[in-house]
Parts: sequence; structure tokens; C-alpha cells
Amino acid sequence: MRKRMASLLCALLLVIGCAVPALAAGQTYTVEEMDLTIDMPEDFYVFDQEDFNVLSPNEDLGAAGFKDPQEQLELMQEYGIYLTAVSPDLNLTINLAKKESTTTQSVYDLTLLSDEEFEDFLDTMRGEDGDTSPEIEAYEVARYDDQPERPFFTIRMKMNSEQYGVKDELCYVTVVNGFSITVDGIADGDMTQEQKELLQQIADSVHITQIIEQEPFELNAGTLFSLLFPLVLIVLLVALGVGMKIRGGHAMKQRRALADRMSEYRREQKRLEEEAEAAGKPLEEPETLFRNRTVYNEEVAHDFVQFHFLRRKLGVMIGYALFALFMAASAFLLADAEWYMRLILFGVAVFLVVWMCLMPGKLYNNVLATFKKVKNKQNEYTFRADDFRIAGVQSASVFPYFQITRAYESKKYFYLYFGEEQAYYIAKDGFTVGDADGFRAFLKDKLGKSFH
Repeated sequence: MRKRMASLLCALLLVIGCAVPALAAGQTYTVEEMDLTIDMPEDFYVFDQEDFNVLSPNEDLGAAGFKDPQEQLELMQEYGIYLTAVSPDLNLTINLAKKESTTTQSVYDLTLLSDEEFEDFLDTMRGEDGDTSPEIEAYEVARYDDQPERPFFTIRMKMNSEQYGVKDELCYVTVVNGFSITVDGIADGDMTQEQKELLQQIADSVHITQIIEQEPFELNAGTLFSLLFPLVLIVLLVALGVGMKIRGGHAMKQRRALADRMSEYRREQKRLEEEAEAAGKPLEEPETLFRNRTVYNEEVAHDFVQFHFLRRKLGVMIGYALFALFMAASAFLLADAEWYMRLILFGVAVFLVVWMCLMPGKLYNNVLATFKKVKNKQNEYTFRADDFRIAGVQSASVFPYFQITRAYESKKYFYLYFGEEQAYYIAKDGFTVGDADGFRAFLKDKLGKSFH
């Protein structure tokens, strides 16, 4: 029996997404999942999926050639087989199956096709499914109009393999309610005329108990969103990847340029110190243009974090919010998606929102941690023509102005950025030499477009 099922599976892969079916003729069987009734011969062994339950298998399975009920059940579930019937001599197996695919949804019902459309449909199958395996010796697709209720088509395949020998397969297939119904007969060796006639009688007995009218296609918001979602998601991911790559390359280029300029600056400072030492006099300090003392506390940290995310990173935060909104909308509007896919989309949206809420807190804690490490809670800044000196929270050092990548002015502070989240805070009310207005003009002159 396993050989018969292997042959069946081969045939299933060849038929455009239509699965394979079978039942009994002399006795009527009702398959509610397929909305049909079908007749099977009374002397056939006929089983549904429940008969292959390993806890209470049908007692006739062994006599019908089934040695592994669990394996047969898995095959039936995988390929949508609802009934399988075996002849008394075990030479003919008939399966009744249902399968839904994009093809069957597109066709929906063979009775809706014109003769020309029907032939185009069959030509597509002939062209795509024929000669796909060297084990198939014959493959024929033909229209069948003698079924009492609706048009069918037949697929005839003859297979010859070293493993399974000769298998002759004849399928009667129709499409209704957006899914395919297949009555598939598989014979060991050549199918006899008697077997062909019996299979035809079984296919002719198929009666569809419920016809569901195809819903008209409506391009509403949900449908449009479902169609555009994959494209929009791909565009967003590609744009994100390209943006990150460009940004990373630009940042790397800036770091290299800054490192070269810093090396040149230090060499020049060392040269001036050596010249002063050789002349026997101390290096002359440049004129102080501005001096500022800024105290660092929790309020200062809070103001910086608020400024950083509501101005410096406002575009990034809006991007996160829009993407989270897009993913949440996807979870609700993709009605045809599997429940777990919708759950994943909603989970991504929640993660993004949580991440947006956590980022400010993380930066705030990092800033406070820097303050807590030192006893002196203030910085003294001395601004000269070509560089500035810092003493206090940061170690006493001198930096050239090109080290500042961006500078911003808020209501209370000037923020001089030297990294993505690192900045020097200059309180406007902390100037002991010069004032905020003069310092603003000074920054515009020194930093140009980098000052906002």
C-alpha cells in the first residue's frame, strides 16, 4: 500500500495544486468538509481519516494493505485526502481529495469558464506539468463533459520506476467553490478497461451539496493594504539597510578624517611646545574668548535627554513610531494572514514602542553614571580662537573645534556633540567671560552649518 501512496504523491505534485480523492460506488458517502456525496463499490475497503487513528484503527486496514496507519494518516492530512478506497484484490486504490490554492481560487468554478478559457486552463497544465519526471512514460490532460452535474477534466499518467514498478493513474478533477475535487485512481500495472469504467462511474456519482457564489473582488482599504504590504515592507527594509550602510560608511570616513586631523593638530602642538622649550620660555597661552562653568546634576541630564530625543533624534523617533504603526496596522488589516503571522507583526509593533520608551531612560542612566564617578560636578570650559580647554567632570584636556561634529542651541544650553549620544553641555547662564549671544555668533563662525 505504501507503493500506491508514493505513486499518488508523485501524481499530486504534478497536478497544478489540485489534490487527489476517492470513495465508494454502490454505497453513498457524505464528506462534509468537501460539501459533496459520492458512491463507492460496496465490496471496496473504504476509509476516512478517523479510521487511521493509531489509538483505534479500523480493523480492516491490514486486509486493505495498510501497514502503518500513522504514516497513511499524515499523508492524507498533508494532501487533503478525505477518503481512500481499495479494491478487494488490492490492485486499485481510489482517493478523494480537496485542495485550495491560488490557481483554484482564481478559477473558482469550472462552470464559470468559457470553452476558450477552459482550454487555456488545460493548456497551462499540459505545458507546466508534463514531462516533469523521467519516470513518467505518459501524461495526458483532457476535458470531460459527461459528468451529470458539472465539467471535469482528466489527467492520465503512466509511471515506471525501479522502486515502485509500473503504476497507471487516472484522475477526474473539477474546481468548485474555490477548491479542487479530485477522484484519483491508481492501478498496479496497466489499468484495465473495467477499472477505468468503474472509476468513471465513481466520478459521475459526485454530487456537490453546496454551491457558494464567488464574492466580487473589492479594492477596499484592507484589500489594498494586503496587496501593498509585502512591497512596502520590502521597500522599508531595503531602505533601512541601504541607509544604515551609507550612514556607517559616512561615519567611518568621518572618524578617519577626524583621526588624521587630530594627529596633525597634536604634532603642531608638540612642535610649538618644543620651540618654546628651546627658546627657554613657556608656551604662550592663547587669549581666552569665552569662559563658562556648567554644573552637572539630574536636572541637567534630564534636559539633555529630552533635547536629544525630541530634537536631535526626532526624525529617528518618528521613523520608529511610523514603522510600529505600520506593523500594528498590518496585524489588524491582513485578515487573510495566519494568526501566528498577525501575532508576530503585532509583537514587532509592541517591541518598537517599548524600545522607544526605553531608549531615553537608558541614555539618562548613562549620563548620571558619568556624573557619579567624579567628585567635581561641574566643568569649566575655556574657549580660545583655535581650541577649547575642559577641566572638571572630564579630564583636563584641550580640543580643536573640528572635534565637534554637531552643535545645537536650546533654551538653557548649548550642546556640543562629539559622538552620537555624547555632548558637552554649556549652560547659557554660566559664562564668566563673554555671554551667550557672543558665544552663539562664535559657534556660527567656527562650525558653520554644523551649528543648529
